[in-house]
Amino acid sequence: MKIRELAQQHAVLGFTPRTAVRWLSPMSLARTALKVMAATVFADFGDKRELEGSFPSDPLSLDELPVPGQPAQPTVAMRGLPDPGAEPAQEIWLDFTADLGDGFDATYTVASLLAQDNLSVGGLDLPRGRLLVLGGDEVYPVASPAAYEDRMAGPYRMALPARIALPARGQVNTPETGPGGHSAPLNESPILLALPGNHDWYDGLTSFIRIFTRQRTIGRWRTMQTRSYFAVRLTGRSPGPGFSGAPGWWLLGLDSQLGQYIDEPQLDYFYRNVTSQLQAGDAIILCLAAPFWVKGSTGFRQANFFEQDYLRRRFNPETQLFEATGATVRLWLSGDLHHYARYEQCDTPGTDEAPDPRRTQMITCGLGGAYLSETHWLPTEITLPPHSTATATATPSNHDPGTTTNERRFALMPATFPGQGNSRLLGPQLANPFSQFWLPVRNPGLGTSLGLVHVVAALTIWTVFSAFLGESFIASLRIMRQGNTVLLLTALVFSLPVVLAVFAVATRVLGLAAKGVAVFIRGALYQLSALALSAAVVVLLPWPVDWPAAPILLLVLILVYLGGWALGSEAFALFILATPTGEVSSWKMSGQAIEDHKGFLRIRLAADGSLTVYPLMVDTVCRDWQLDSNDDGVRLVPATGPLAVRLLEEPITIARKGTPP
Repeated sequence: MKIRELAQQHAVLGFTPRTAVRWLSPMSLARTALKVMAATVFADFGDKRELEGSFPSDPLSLDELPVPGQPAQPTVAMRGLPDPGAEPAQEIWLDFTADLGDGFDATYTVASLLAQDNLSVGGLDLPRGRLLVLGGDEVYPVASPAAYEDRMAGPYRMALPARIALPARGQVNTPETGPGGHSAPLNESPILLALPGNHDWYDGLTSFIRIFTRQRTIGRWRTMQTRSYFAVRLTGRSPGPGFSGAPGWWLLGLDSQLGQYIDEPQLDYFYRNVTSQLQAGDAIILCLAAPFWVKGSTGFRQANFFEQDYLRRRFNPETQLFEATGATVRLWLSGDLHHYARYEQCDTPGTDEAPDPRRTQMITCGLGGAYLSETHWLPTEITLPPHSTATATATPSNHDPGTTTNERRFALMPATFPGQGNSRLLGPQLANPFSQFWLPVRNPGLGTSLGLVHVVAALTIWTVFSAFLGESFIASLRIMRQGNTVLLLTALVFSLPVVLAVFAVATRVLGLAAKGVAVFIRGALYQLSALALSAAVVVLLPWPVDWPAAPILLLVLILVYLGGWALGSEAFALFILATPTGEVSSWKMSGQAIEDHKGFLRIRLAADGSLTVYPLMVDTVCRDWQLDSNDDGVRLVPATGPLAVRLLEEPITIARKGTPP
């Protein structure tokens, strides 16, 4: 069944599968613009993260979960999950995906792979992660209860359905027996942790909080976080009364809320549950809602402040000094950009030699379901602020980085997706009329709207011209074929592109190309050029003298409409491609809504303390599904057989201990 057929099965599925968002349709543009403006105002005057300070702030533990079926109830001990302080150490598997709540085919393709008990890829057996981390933008285009249900929760619930077996007569569910009284330990339920992205914030985080922080289930995935950020010790043990600590790995998720300062309740949460517990040798996986490292030092400022003053060192109120924790961030994870890219630490000896597991890695993997993005614009090397020293006397703040050492350098690794060469070929598809990704084909509403805009503009100009001549519409049309009108129109057709080119060069030289007014004027000039070409065709056509006025008027409007649909759409596509930076520039890929080429990260935390990242890719998403029923309930499976999964690049191994600063 295709997606339109699936939508008719909403009563059976429990949700309505949605097609991929058409980002440049007028309704989507208007709705998203309104939500962005509202969210921006909300971020400035009402930060919901401040309200989260009243939510429970108890540390999260892998061996505790709420009782199934009893959301927001006290936690109970889980049996079978690895105890962070137990010996011998056990391996833990994690999954990471981001930017997932878009069209059903892409989102469910990734969800179904994440739900499989085991994936065999390149001769490797990769079991399902005990934790699934959602790295942001769990819904598109804007957050709402219905959007979350149809675009994220519904597909993920169906991919890994909850057990539906009922208790036998006289038997009750217990943490030891599980549903039905049979042996089914609660640890069969993997844990789900989620980080909000900018789209999750477009309703002020209301829906996100209700879905992910109330300790409920999404299928068999169990939520456990109580806020929009989280901290979990994966291995090792923090020191406490009567026992010593053992270094290990931490998993942290930071809520950056549309690029705002980190709120005090969040900082307090991390200080009590992480900073005060860190010890020498601890390694950290830090998840962010966006890869701020590719935006330079300015975009990285808040993440850098958090790393320096809350992870690498802690403030001692008694001595009024910072003291080193001995912990380091070994792996940075993010989505937001819908591609795969990895930056590797390169400020140490041996950069050009064999891979060194001591190097820190920064990975962007936003392939969970949203449209594909380009990679060729990524800088080949980035320089980040240096580490702060451990003995600065200033009180920690979002503004004071303390005394610093050498800057940090990271190099872009060659295995990006899409590849650098292919990435350059993707954008121009938007303006290719013979491509399935041509702008009006991918965004039908946009072509219709541009056609109507051109009709209104043509009627307005025609009315003014006719009134000036004192003639009817048809009479003025015939007059246009006489005298210098044709010459004037021809000059207009050829002069407008020249004016556009001069304006574009001038604004770029003056540094005004990215200004909103300049962008608007350029867009208007592109549309005027298309309208002038349509008008020239209408005027130069040999309209029969004996035809009635009504059919001629109707045909003229149809021609202008078709010109607006085709030429106006092409002009808009060229306008997007010619815009080097900013929001408009990003439309070259969002306007195409490429659904194929999706993936996620599977991560193995070995018993010896090393961590291995397996970047997994499915090149073609499934678009034909069939219903399948089993003991777990109804689910959808690919009609054409198992999905083909491959490694995007060789596994990346990261040692718990990195190189010295």
